Amino acid sequence: MNDFIKDIKENYLKMERELVTQLNYEVTNHALTAGTYREEIWADFFRRIVPKKFNIARSVFIIDSKGNVSKEVDIAIYDEQYTPYIFNYGLIKFIPVEAVAAVVQCKSRKLSGSNLVDWVKKIDALKTSQDSVVRLATNIHVGDKKEDSTYTSRDEERKLNLIQIATTPIKILCYLSQTKRVNRNDGGRDSFDIVIEAYQSKEEKKDIQSQGSHNLGNLNIAFKKNENLYDILCQYNRNNIDYGNEDIKEELTNRKISDYVIHRGKEEYKLLSFIFQFNQMLMMINNPMFFPHKAYVDMFNKGSKEE
Repeated sequence: MNDFIKDIKENYLKMERELVTQLNYEVTNHALTAGTYREEIWADFFRRIVPKKFNIARSVFIIDSKGNVSKEVDIAIYDEQYTPYIFNYGLIKFIPVEAVAAVVQCKSRKLSGSNLVDWVKKIDALKTSQDSVVRLATNIHVGDKKEDSTYTSRDEERKLNLIQIATTPIKILCYLSQTKRVNRNDGGRDSFDIVIEAYQSKEEKKDIQSQGSHNLGNLNIAFKKNENLYDILCQYNRNNIDYGNEDIKEELTNRKISDYVIHRGKEEYKLLSFIFQFNQMLMMINNPMFFPHKAYVDMFNKGSKEE
């Protein structure tokens, strides 16, 4: 193996351990400060690994054109090139779901399964609108204004051949742990698409504190919902509706998330692997929905005549 390739892989292993060590640093008697500090570390982590077309925002709410709103989102990864709208109320930011590629919930060690499930349900309740009008290179795109309940059989047949009919954000849970539990069955963790565990054992933590050891621990990452690229296509672009092109379906089904792992003997370079895996997922979403200006105008106008 070329030395520079080995050096690059080892550098990402070092970065992974530095990240875990920073996250596990204890801010004594300042729980709020520690939570904010860790959120910023996670935000910086995602900022460094996603393409520049995406922006990172902290402590925001996600909305849809029906007026539905999420619980507070610790980190949102969104595309403001195609959807340049962030609605503000004072310092509070509301980001349209059409722009959002991923949402991240950051926790310390205590995980409340019911709270995590409720958080995910609020995200899943948000629906993108197809009511858009856009000039493309060769034609004018006019989106579909119909509700699903009014679709005819002809509409359903047409939907089978569209790559994108709706989008939903990738849901990521990040937390700290002194025991490896990322793959345990758990209703809270299992409701997320990706779970990232910053693992540092009690013994490793003691070594850092007593002996001045540096950068011990590692990331444990589980993809809970997606085994292959076809799963990703259907979940994040098509409301889990099958795609009609059988050749594409076969090709994408054969591309497993596990195929993007960088091996390290019997182990793996987890950070480097995740960068390839996550960015491949983002490329399957690629561009967000065309922004449905009229749908949001209608939302803001709803009830205006009674004001």
